[in-house]
Amino acid sequence: MHKGLGDPPQRPDLGFTLLELLVVLLIMALGSAGVALSLRQSPEQSLEREAQRLIYWLELARTQSSTQGQRILWRASEQGYVFSSTGPSSLPKETIPWLESTTQLISPVNALVLGPEPILSPQSVELGVLQHNGLRIKVGTQGLEPFAIER
Repeated sequence: MHKGLGDPPQRPDLGFTLLELLVVLLIMALGSAGVALSLRQSPEQSLEREAQRLIYWLELARTQSSTQGQRILWRASEQGYVFSSTGPSSLPKETIPWLESTTQLISPVNALVLGPEPILSPQSVELGVLQHNGLRIKVGTQGLEPFAIER
């Protein structure tokens, strides 16, 4: 077919329609929501992270106790835990807070004695989450081995 002299020139479509833009925005919103939900930590993961952090601090205190020949005491509270020693210490003097405000100490023992002997008596503490009664994790040592999560 021939174009006539009086016909307006045909222009190619420029840009996107409103419907196409809305579809793209919907796909991006669903993708963002999926990523946000997958990044959220479950209570089990949070408690495991709390236990690993506690193990780090207990082993640090245990090492310092044996190298400096002084006894270090670990005490737990609702807000966190604190280390006290019989001599100078590089451990923090203030309470180290729990990572999550829902973390609580389950075990009746709220204090551990660390050193100065390299072999400790068997000791353990049990942590839990306030909203999840069955969710618990135990951190302990048999004396010679480092603190670890006990399964």
